[in-house]
Amino acid sequence: MKIIMKTISMVFLSSISLLLGQLDHIIISEVVLTPSDGEYLEINNPTSSVVDLSNYYLTDATNVSSNKFYYNLPSGENFWSESSSDFICRFPLGYTIQAGSSIKISLRSNNLYQNTYGDTADLALDGSMLNVLEGTNTKGNVGLPKLSNSSEPLILFYWDGSSEVIKDVDYLMWGNNSYALDKSGVSGYLADTPVQNQSFMPVHATNEKLVRLDKSSEGEETQTGGNGITGHNETSEPLSNTWMVASLTSSKPEILNLSLSPSNPFIDDSLKFEVSVTDDEGISSVMLRYEFQQQVNSVAMSVSESSSSIYSVQIEPLGEIGSIIYSVIAEDLSGLKDSTSRIAVAINEPIAELTIASLLADFNDYLGQTVQFNAVVTVPAGILRTNRVQVFVQDKSERGILLDAPTSSEPLSRGDSISITGPLSAYLSSSGDLQPQIQDANVNILSSGLSIPVVDLGDLGSIYKFNEVTQFNYPDASQNIDVIKYMNSYVKLSGKIVSRSDDLGGGSNIELQDEEGAFTTVRIWNSANILLDESGDIINTLVDSLLRVGSSVEIKGIGGQYLSSSQIQPAYASDISEKLEGEVGSFKATLDIPPYPFVPQLGEVISFQYSFPSDARIKLRVFDINGRLITTLYDEYRGVSFEKTARWNGRDNLNRLVPSGTYLIHLDIVNSLTGKNYQKIAPVVIAAYEN
Repeated sequence: MKIIMKTISMVFLSSISLLLGQLDHIIISEVVLTPSDGEYLEINNPTSSVVDLSNYYLTDATNVSSNKFYYNLPSGENFWSESSSDFICRFPLGYTIQAGSSIKISLRSNNLYQNTYGDTADLALDGSMLNVLEGTNTKGNVGLPKLSNSSEPLILFYWDGSSEVIKDVDYLMWGNNSYALDKSGVSGYLADTPVQNQSFMPVHATNEKLVRLDKSSEGEETQTGGNGITGHNETSEPLSNTWMVASLTSSKPEILNLSLSPSNPFIDDSLKFEVSVTDDEGISSVMLRYEFQQQVNSVAMSVSESSSSIYSVQIEPLGEIGSIIYSVIAEDLSGLKDSTSRIAVAINEPIAELTIASLLADFNDYLGQTVQFNAVVTVPAGILRTNRVQVFVQDKSERGILLDAPTSSEPLSRGDSISITGPLSAYLSSSGDLQPQIQDANVNILSSGLSIPVVDLGDLGSIYKFNEVTQFNYPDASQNIDVIKYMNSYVKLSGKIVSRSDDLGGGSNIELQDEEGAFTTVRIWNSANILLDESGDIINTLVDSLLRVGSSVEIKGIGGQYLSSSQIQPAYASDISEKLEGEVGSFKATLDIPPYPFVPQLGEVISFQYSFPSDARIKLRVFDINGRLITTLYDEYRGVSFEKTARWNGRDNLNRLVPSGTYLIHLDIVNSLTGKNYQKIAPVVIAAYEN
């Protein structure tokens, strides 16, 4: 394959790429101007995240002489040339580009693209791409070519549909700069590069194409103070340095299966990197680039003796904890380059000490064995049970365990840091509930007055998380036993009280439900003197007023299980408090949904944020694309402005999974004092599940 033109030293480009690092937005990576039937562009996602293209747009439709520019789109006027050979279009709703992947967009029809190249494009202008105005053709005449073979810009941009300004994503120009764009002085925009200083590419001949040299770099483009989606000045890219004219059949190296061994390295491990690289023309170089402790390094990878496509390199132990960020750049004999997305891996200290989490994870290996570890007392003896000496402890692994009949030279208090030595055992009740514990432990106090480690399960779906179970293969049982993950752990969760029963077997039972619909029991023992005393009389009117049906409360306590159902046991009155709904809000109505799809069939949920003003009735509902109500997530009056996190599990109001597709979340707010109505709508995409 013959490279037609290359205007920059590849060595220099490599050093620039290392300095600038991984791009944080998608970019245009290839463009074909001629033959006209084969016009297309390629868009690459060099980031480590899936990008939802629902609010991305593409255009060549500027008209400098009549002041019609793409950045006028928010106004609805003078935003394209209206020429039959020009276009301004939008990507399909819910369409995504995977991390490290590319897509090709035919700027003609699918049939013309297939007739030219023998395969199909991912999207086509005269097909799946959308007009920017419903009912108005903004894609030009289907019979005419779109990209000028003399001079024109091509602009990829982002608009959320409500902002008064758009955001540039990438900007390419060829021929000359007579159609260059400069938003300097336009209201709402920062200064672009002056037209006369903007770089452009030459027009390529038939059987050639414009190719970005490195799919992960924009060269010396200004990265701050610009109108770009991540703050870049997209008009400042030195196109003549970052792009080249190449043969139409030229392709970049294919880089696959980048791996690191060991996958969870420690500071004293040597690190081996391996990758598969292929190219029709042959490989010139494969380089590993990595950053550690703010130092950027580039190391050549060697081809394997057993396979001509496998490259590897080993680096010495890093000797410090931190995060190594690495990627691979490959260059073929034509000078075309490609790179992987950057991958970050933590470098940790070797695991030395035993934790409660690791003890429970390898329960059968330690069962009956004497173990030693350190922890903090969360609930001392004589509070949750008075007929036995039982102490609850927790360590930095955010898991707790019961010490049954421990021996200590001094009484143990809450907040004591202790050293524990004793055999791991378990108590199997007649109902089939299992209680892992340390039996007859020897305990030494190391220090006192430490803060109490608590597992914060969050505000949303906290009981749902609390009910997560772990299976124990206990030898004395006929089958594996499900035990809640946070058994004996000191946790914090929240929910709404749905029932309350006092004076039940020496305590009270409060049924708590979270926004996911999950339940747990709050068991308040009279021995703890939180709500009732040993005689069953109310001794704390404040706690009594909090624990009313319909109240939202936050509970801290020891996780437990009774008759295979979860329960949490507070030990102190301070473990019970009123639950505020979120952060105090800014009295605005907002709805912010992440732009990525989710798969409910795999148990995935979509988390999002919304806020509302004071003294308002709030309805948060999900509709399908045809306007049919799917489910109501929230419907209540609130007197105080809050910012909240919510989530949807992809189910309707009958708890049935809904089909894949695009859905609309509506936030409807009516101010009870003024009658003013607020409405926010945002799309959410359920991806198709392929088994």
